[in-house]
Amino acid sequence: MSNLFSGVKNGKKFIKRFFLVDFENVQSHGLLGLSKLKETDAVTVYFSKNADTISFEIHMALNSCRAKMDFVKVGIGVKNALDFQLSSQLGYIINQNIVAGNKNVVYYIVSMDNGFSVLKEFWEQFGADVRLVHSINYAVDPPRDGEYSSALSALGLTEEEEAAVVEALRTADSNTDLHNTLQATFKDSNRASEVYRAVKPTFSKAHA
Repeated sequence: MSNLFSGVKNGKKFIKRFFLVDFENVQSHGLLGLSKLKETDAVTVYFSKNADTISFEIHMALNSCRAKMDFVKVGIGVKNALDFQLSSQLGYIINQNIVAGNKNVVYYIVSMDNGFSVLKEFWEQFGADVRLVHSINYAVDPPRDGEYSSALSALGLTEEEEAAVVEALRTADSNTDLHNTLQATFKDSNRASEVYRAVKPTFSKAHA
């Protein structure tokens, strides 16, 4: 904890992307994509005793990750304690970068808690680029809507259905997650399966 955000560099290189992970919310799937990070990235994982277990896959990825890694154990007993600490330290990091003159920095909050969207809106006033994503993988290698355009147009979806499918593609972290989301989106399970089969090849490639 003593070295937490002690600077805006990883070695001699300025950090250009900060990932603040709400581990209680996203669990291990939020850490997918660690292997794609660079020395100019930094990851801080906020966890508590209620959520302190990672998968074997993530453990291996951590060992080979080139990004600067920090882990913060948040005490429980106070409602939204993790949210408060993450939000506070986000402001601290942004200030550090402003003072250091480190420009073109992106701050990712990795969480499915849309309440963090207020931080994005707040810091936009001061020129800070804060983004809310569901996983590190989505931040570093997001699905591009155009890649799915032909598959979606062939399905004959309504505008509302297509918007729901695009949102599922943006937020899902695995084939299983995507399949389950589509099943919940479409009342007709056969229709959901049809959509899944149409977008799965491109989705799987993007998340390989």
